[in-house]
Amino acid sequence: MTATDETYLWREKIEEKLKRDQDLLTFVSDSLKRSDQLTKGMVSILSSLEGRLEHLENSVIPMHDSTQNLLQLKGTTQKTLFYLDDAISHYQAVRDTDKVIIQGPTGRLSDYLACVHRLKKAEEYFQQEDPDGPELNIYDPLLMSLVKSTSISVDEGGVTG
Repeated sequence: MTATDETYLWREKIEEKLKRDQDLLTFVSDSLKRSDQLTKGMVSILSSLEGRLEHLENSVIPMHDSTQNLLQLKGTTQKTLFYLDDAISHYQAVRDTDKVIIQGPTGRLSDYLACVHRLKKAEEYFQQEDPDGPELNIYDPLLMSLVKSTSISVDEGGVTG
């Protein structure tokens, strides 16, 4: 082969290699552009998502705080209702037990003793909660008259007959 032929073959190989490199460069350039577009789209989506999450957080946090406050109020209300029910039951002790007390211990001693015990508990409640209140004016004489009229002992341990 002649020098010209060798040069020509060498030149063809170089041009072929150059063409492959240009194709590769075009492919890499197109891939880079596509990757850049995908990155911009992803940044846009993430920014939008961040804004939505921020808006959601700004909406949820006050609701969460309100829910916590409501749960606390519910607990406080339930405790208050429990204590009110207890206090009301002591106020109603005389009314609820008067029929059994008036009939006396005859025939229904356990019911009678339970009523006396309830009255004693009501008296203890009022002595603890409001020792100067008018309620004790009802319970002290009532219990003393019960003790005098029957042989019932009312003490810390309960009612004994």
